[in-house]
Amino acid sequence: MTAVDSAAPAPGGPLPRLGAAWVTWRRHRTAFYALLGMLAGFAVLMVAGGLRARSTYHRLGLNQCTSFTGDRCEHLRMEFFDWYPQQVPFLFLLLLPAALGAIAGGPLIARELETGTYRFAWTQGAGRTRLLLTQLLLVAAVLAAVAEAYGALYTWYNAPLDHVMRFGFGDYLGFELKGVVFPVQTLLAFTAGVFAGLLTRRSIATVAGVFLGMSGLVLALVFELRKYYMTPLVTAGGTNPRDWVVGRAYVDPNGHLLNTGDSHVLFTKYLAQIPSSSDGTPSVSYRDWLQARHYTIVTSYHPAGRFWTFQFIETGWMTLLILLLGIATVWLVRRRIG
Repeated sequence: MTAVDSAAPAPGGPLPRLGAAWVTWRRHRTAFYALLGMLAGFAVLMVAGGLRARSTYHRLGLNQCTSFTGDRCEHLRMEFFDWYPQQVPFLFLLLLPAALGAIAGGPLIARELETGTYRFAWTQGAGRTRLLLTQLLLVAAVLAAVAEAYGALYTWYNAPLDHVMRFGFGDYLGFELKGVVFPVQTLLAFTAGVFAGLLTRRSIATVAGVFLGMSGLVLALVFELRKYYMTPLVTAGGTNPRDWVVGRAYVDPNGHLLNTGDSHVLFTKYLAQIPSSSDGTPSVSYRDWLQARHYTIVTSYHPAGRFWTFQFIETGWMTLLILLLGIATVWLVRRRIG
């Protein structure tokens, strides 16, 4: 008599508890290894760039500057800034959530529908809902972990520059990579890719469309939309280095607000009247020149204390959209795919 392994599922029977996870790993391991290799290579470049940045920071003597208001330290700071952006293609980091999400999410269902393999893959013992949820949750967890790791790596990489330049919290990539927004953007691109692939049933078209759409959304948030999350404060005085300045206006001595054209004419007059110093920069700052002529600079800004408020606002509406896309995807797979 032949012994039967009681642990093996009967043909057509349900999968073991971790069977759906095992199937997910088997199906996506090649893409995972390829993606991991690409990201690891870029991470090595960032680590190497970060080490060079720290070496340059000490070579220039910036560690000896207690402040950056003096001519020497100010000159060193600008020299360091001019060198720094050449090390890493920052646009790649800005668009990384769109790329990760589109590549991972676009083909997840679209490939099954495009090739017809869903007729076999979704009729196994686990059931289509369990297989779909397992794939969504596991792939999403990996993407979120990768995005968070890149955020931590960027924070370490950019620490020397951040120390000397003191960017506002809405400038550069600090807002994207220092909080929780980066992994949430990645998950939004992923769920959008899965949902779009379910509708189009075309993998390549879905990946391209979601990448372009999510990239456009991120760029619009960074350069235009995000500053409207809250009403900016207005001051005629100075702002802190970490505040996010979103606009400046000029008021003439009679109390009239200058329009864009008049402001440009005023700045041109300033450049024509002020002689340059030895390094080519104006010998008097624009602010000092305006104040000497009784002009007032009105600055619109978001204080640095709003960083986490902005993070939670963006995370909130993106998370809601992720949940709606996920629920719609599961519903369509259960009800509409035969």
